[in-house]
Amino acid sequence: MPITEMLHPSYGTIVVLNGPSSAGKSTLSRYLCENLIEHHLQIELDAFRNMEPANYWDVEKQVIQVRVAALCRAINATAVTFSRHGQAVIVDHVLSPDAWHYMLEDLVGLPVFIVGVFCSLEILIERELARGDRKIGLAKSQFDSIHANRHYDYVLDTSSSSPLDCGQSVLEWLRSGPNPTAFSKMHRQFFGSVN
Repeated sequence: MPITEMLHPSYGTIVVLNGPSSAGKSTLSRYLCENLIEHHLQIELDAFRNMEPANYWDVEKQVIQVRVAALCRAINATAVTFSRHGQAVIVDHVLSPDAWHYMLEDLVGLPVFIVGVFCSLEILIERELARGDRKIGLAKSQFDSIHANRHYDYVLDTSSSSPLDCGQSVLEWLRSGPNPTAFSKMHRQFFGSVN
């Protein structure tokens, strides 16, 4: 392999999993990382949140907005850096309108697939209560807005299929060589054009 190819590999694919808390994104992400032929790294929202000290969000609204931006931009910067070095990644995220905005700014020009991870509210609430590591009501607070007016390259419903079936369906779809279109649609929706 020529040294120029080693120094400038093709961009790694970025697969973004978007859905409410307890929808099964982390389980799906791990399955894909373990079963895709090309090695993918898992970039998980929870890993970034685990860096936060207690009471990190107990601040005034202006500071919260800055911290949300910092969190989202840090996740995006990680995905971008890996992708630009040829490393494929799977991003497990909960994309609020602000998080969408930052992602659509930061990931322009990269191969991005966006997967919508849906789940019924009843099942989300059951999972949230069972896992015990989530603020009760978090999934419900995200449910109506998380997928509203969003475009996806692929969607699945984790409330009606097993984790294995969900993982296999996304795996088969990725192996089929799909063409990413959702990112550019969402970019036009937010900004009017794709840079």
